[in-house]
Amino acid sequence: MGNSLDNKQNLYSTLRAHADLIATNPQTNSVFRLAQDLFFGLGKDETAPARLVELAQEIGSDLTRSRAQRLREQHRLDRDDPWHALEGKLDTLARDFELLRATVEKPLGGLVFTAHPTFAYDPATYDQLAALSVGELGADSALKPSRPRTSVTLDDEHSATQAGIANAQASARNYLSRVLTKARDAYPDDWHTLRPNAPSIASWVGYDLDGRSDISWSKSFANRLREKAEQLDRYCTALDSLAHSARSELGTLRDDLSRALALSRREAAAFDAAGDDLAGQVEAANLLTTAHPDRITDLERAREILRTAAADATLDDQARLDCAILAAEMQSYGLGTARIHLRLNAIQIGSVIRRDLGIQPNDAQLGRVALETLNERAENIEPVAINFGDLVTEQSTARRQMMLCAQILKHVDAHTPIRFLIAESENPATVMGALYLAKQYGVADHLDISPLFETPAALKNGGRFITRLIRSSAFADHVKTRGQLSVQFGFSDAGRFIGQIAAGMAIERIQNLIAQSLARELPGIALLVFNTHGESIGRGAYPGSLKDRLDYVLSPWTQARCAAKTIALRNEVSFQGGDGLLHFARPQLSDSTVATLAVHALTTPPLPDDPFYSDTNLVWDVYREIRDWHEDLFENENYAGLISDLGPGFLWQAGSRPTRRAKAGGPRTLRAISHNAILQQVGVPVNSACGFGSAMPSERDELVSLINRSDRMRQLVDLAISARMNTSVPALRGYAEVYAPSLWIALSKQQSDEVRHARIRVADEVRRGGTSHHVQNCADRFSVDLGEFDELISRLDEPRPIDARHEARIPIHALHALRQGAMLRVLEIAGALPAISARHGYAVGDIVALLLDMRLREAIAMLCEAFPLFAGETELLDQLTETRSQAGWQGDYSDIRCSVIEPLEALAELIETVSVELPQAYAAYG
Repeated sequence: MGNSLDNKQNLYSTLRAHADLIATNPQTNSVFRLAQDLFFGLGKDETAPARLVELAQEIGSDLTRSRAQRLREQHRLDRDDPWHALEGKLDTLARDFELLRATVEKPLGGLVFTAHPTFAYDPATYDQLAALSVGELGADSALKPSRPRTSVTLDDEHSATQAGIANAQASARNYLSRVLTKARDAYPDDWHTLRPNAPSIASWVGYDLDGRSDISWSKSFANRLREKAEQLDRYCTALDSLAHSARSELGTLRDDLSRALALSRREAAAFDAAGDDLAGQVEAANLLTTAHPDRITDLERAREILRTAAADATLDDQARLDCAILAAEMQSYGLGTARIHLRLNAIQIGSVIRRDLGIQPNDAQLGRVALETLNERAENIEPVAINFGDLVTEQSTARRQMMLCAQILKHVDAHTPIRFLIAESENPATVMGALYLAKQYGVADHLDISPLFETPAALKNGGRFITRLIRSSAFADHVKTRGQLSVQFGFSDAGRFIGQIAAGMAIERIQNLIAQSLARELPGIALLVFNTHGESIGRGAYPGSLKDRLDYVLSPWTQARCAAKTIALRNEVSFQGGDGLLHFARPQLSDSTVATLAVHALTTPPLPDDPFYSDTNLVWDVYREIRDWHEDLFENENYAGLISDLGPGFLWQAGSRPTRRAKAGGPRTLRAISHNAILQQVGVPVNSACGFGSAMPSERDELVSLINRSDRMRQLVDLAISARMNTSVPALRGYAEVYAPSLWIALSKQQSDEVRHARIRVADEVRRGGTSHHVQNCADRFSVDLGEFDELISRLDEPRPIDARHEARIPIHALHALRQGAMLRVLEIAGALPAISARHGYAVGDIVALLLDMRLREAIAMLCEAFPLFAGETELLDQLTETRSQAGWQGDYSDIRCSVIEPLEALAELIETVSVELPQAYAAYG
């Protein structure tokens, strides 16, 4: 091979040459052919792994540039001022003051920062992406390689999120300024009476206990106190320029908030220092609960002072505007940087219902008996008083979180509402149980209890779930008190179970069923819809513009239908982890995001004349066939083998939430992020790309016609097409070949005895594992569906050029080939490993198993333990005068280090580099 594959263009041209052979041999796999070329070069020392690492990084830089360009296009940074559409909207509204008031004073919904394990890259990598997207780095700038996070703590995630929140607040301030300025220009005598709402900002980072138990109540409480201090500091900064105005009240307010800031910092520091130390917790709690003249738990007086100043015509215009903006910010954020979402799992609520109340919440008919019993108890319960000792001693997560709400409302911020999210909700009794606990601890009036619909059962029964719930008098009264029904939809997990296309259709259906039920049962109540998703297509982030993304999760049809039923609709969307924070990493990006959210919330689209909503028999037949395809795949043993055997070794710890090793349980027990990340790593995002091809084969003409006539169906198809463009069955088949016993038998022919025995040993090992069989079966299944999908796409009006994907995927194919070539060499080394002494507590077979799973760092650590180097100073040994036969000091397994450990370390770096670069092609990790 020489140096022919030592540069990127030669890699690409070799891939194309191999692909040309498909015309004469349809079984040719260009990816694996290149991988074999690389394997042979690595085995003969003709190609250095370090050079291949550089090539992978160079290809990764190209993918990074493409991702940054997509981010730029998504935010339309090349086209217009992000506020242009808002200004036009405000011009129209400003013709009628009362219309302007009614529109800008309504709650708009907004954004929620979520975490999960999606802080995959180090901050410098994310910052480089942001700099590229806004033009701070030129197209020809040298880029640094993408780097994974070496560790991620909750504090890291919280700090990163707070930085994003700061930029989001600045953009929300920009929004408020434009609204109030437009009103002042049009109505100079009345503008100051407006109480505008900016898009809301919320976060569950530091408060999410779904699937984790490592966030203590004291940690969450310390987070909230730090956020209070940070926001008070911002309020003080805003008041600095106003404190010397003619109104002395502003200076007094500045002094009051400054003292409150100092006290809040002391309180936050006390809880931070206490950690889990009981004596420290008692000391911190006593500091917080002892009456103090400087403590502030609500901002009503501050808002009144600012609004009075805004009405004062003796102040200059800018000071009045600043006062009105600051009052609106205080109304929105209260005494925190963002509103908080506490999140736990329905199981945690259910355990309290069973244990403490003796009620079985999972009886037949959506928990009818439990619901009625809990409704009665919730109506009659008297609140109990608690102190921090109750938080210390309570063992139930659900009760402890309610107590946390109570203490935050009592001692930190008395008026800003808190969201209480219940993941995997399938039973209304669970929500009623949460309401019972909220009433028990006196927090129900400030708590929005929100079920999360994400499982197949919930998506099927969600409409009846909500109807049953709001017909319960206690919950109906709670919703009336809050003025809104809060619900959450999980595109990420729903897409894992039934595919992203079916998930989008099912969620739209349940949104409309809930709206119908709400309009019928509780007219006049608003509907808050929190659509939560990741940043990749496979987890629900639509690949078009930001407006397209919003319309995908809350369709124009749903928006128009709610308006027709006079339901005030409030839409919240998630921005998850490091990938989501990119939308707020620069002022231009943040302004674009907030401006788009605002215009979307202020605009009610007309009811679409779309056959998607009239030709329902065909539409829901398509839905059922796509859903069935994915549910059948999800239960398929070959798919379980693909997900469990092949992908986990390519992932890394991308967040603070503990993750189990995926080897243990197949796709059902995998979290959606890890599941999607594995599909990315093996080149087949099938939860988005597949399903359409197998749908309605006998009514293909009708389906094509529907897609061509329906904007909504075309939107769904375009999402699948975008995923299809990055789907590579040849890459997947290449991994099957790596683990194919027949390959290793063939490779053993005409070799030296040592090489032949090593390769036959590999053949025996991979045969026992069955990975090749699992992967090839999945590849066949995907290939059939995708072939039918390609044919379907070709028949559409204005079809996207699917054939262009072959050239577009060249960089991705090159990365897979680099990794597969390295994997072949790893397995060859595994087959040649020597025996290991029993004294270490493990055998060579254990190390081979790790190498087969691509858990290379663990295997290398065990090899270093089994075959250590001499750690002393050989120079001193050279001073020995006794005669010996051997030159040098070789009694420390140096030969194994050179022939086994060091090559494995170099190959591990190459495989890890490819793993880090591949997600850039999908614009997100997982």
